[in-house]
Amino acid sequence: MNEQLTQKELLSAVLLSFQVATYDFEEIKGTAVTLYKFRPKVGVRISRIRSIKDELASVLGVPSLRIIAPMQDGCVGIEVPNKERDIVPVDSLFESETYKQTTMALPCCLGLTVTNEVFMADLAEMPHLLVAGATGQGKSVGLNVMLMSLMHKLTPEQLKFVLIDPKQVEFSIYENYPKSYFANIGLNDNICTDTESAEQTLSALCRLMEQRYSLLRKSNVRNIKEYNAKADTKLPYVVVVVDEYGDLVMTAGREVERSICRIAQKARAVGIHMIISTQRPSATIVTGNIKANFPVRIAFRTTTGTDSRVIIDRNGAEKLTGRGDMLYCEGADMTRVQGAYVDTDYIYNFRDEVSELYENTENPSLFIEEVQQQEHRQQIFLSQHLFTNIEDLAHKVADYPATNTEMVRRLLGGSYHIEVGEMLIQLHQLGIVSKPDFWYGGKCTVIVRDHNRITEIIKEAKALEPDL
Repeated sequence: MNEQLTQKELLSAVLLSFQVATYDFEEIKGTAVTLYKFRPKVGVRISRIRSIKDELASVLGVPSLRIIAPMQDGCVGIEVPNKERDIVPVDSLFESETYKQTTMALPCCLGLTVTNEVFMADLAEMPHLLVAGATGQGKSVGLNVMLMSLMHKLTPEQLKFVLIDPKQVEFSIYENYPKSYFANIGLNDNICTDTESAEQTLSALCRLMEQRYSLLRKSNVRNIKEYNAKADTKLPYVVVVVDEYGDLVMTAGREVERSICRIAQKARAVGIHMIISTQRPSATIVTGNIKANFPVRIAFRTTTGTDSRVIIDRNGAEKLTGRGDMLYCEGADMTRVQGAYVDTDYIYNFRDEVSELYENTENPSLFIEEVQQQEHRQQIFLSQHLFTNIEDLAHKVADYPATNTEMVRRLLGGSYHIEVGEMLIQLHQLGIVSKPDFWYGGKCTVIVRDHNRITEIIKEAKALEPDL
């Protein structure tokens, strides 16, 4: 007689010994846990079953178990960890009919449920996801599975990533992926690994969000789906993934949290979605603002019930078995999932596949203003010359988020007076700064802060200068 059948009989007998009479007893063996479902007879209180949870775990010889009452079909469920768990290979998810036939805009495969069904969620509908749990419980693997799931379904024309990795090692495996998969928002690196670049990236995303809203308003549509249905040039979805949010907040301060909350509050309609992960699920990191703007959360095993309550507003995560065992919470609904496993070799092999397909794919700026400036740069500069020191000025202003005529004068050593306004206009024509507002001293935002990109822009413009 196998282990599960023995446990089924033992569990039924123990329940009966505590005056919990049951019927329709059923077992469903999952990859990490076995679910025992039954219906309590009339007169048996659910609280009675919950009160004997520790006794049941002791008799079954497991460190902990989870009681689900009531389930959707009116049954009571008891999840008992298997002594030997099965690994869920990521290939098995991608080859499933559930994944192949999905119509989700941003399908995120996570793993298998207790009933061995492929579990997927649409990031576009969440619209943002908080992932938390103790270190070593499977968060990074879970993020990699979601990234692979998105890349398998969407092309670089449909999807762009922004990866923020304060630990510098979790996302380094994606460094050599085709650049066309990464959002071109005027920054140099594919992956942000320091506080300064993270702040610049989040600030750029806020500007992108506002610009996309202006575009939707002018097009008389309400969201990215409606816009793409009628526009010739489609807007790609942008998925922002932050691996260690807690470390980022501790080093960068609350300015990062404000930017993330601002994006989370407004960015859904314009196709910008966030996944943030942390191994510090304390109330000082996962604040009320973060929880309010991240309605969907995944809890991996936590060290205490307090941490579980911070993440999902209830106990339970502290009783998980680790190694990818997670609770997916969306409002009052909670689903236990055994996360799929993806190794480094799989990610490298997939990189080789997509590199062959998309290595030479263009990656234009997501800022419409910069694209328009690039398209019209030729006709602008066929009739005028660049200022002699415009390249030097462009590199200097790139070190600041914004500039104005007074700053330009100081950056040039104070020797220019009449030409500073014209130089700002030329920087705007080059697409390096936004349109200067001379009612407020020529104030403008620096759009391109990547020095390599500035060099390319100036080189293109010089090639188009008219001959004397």
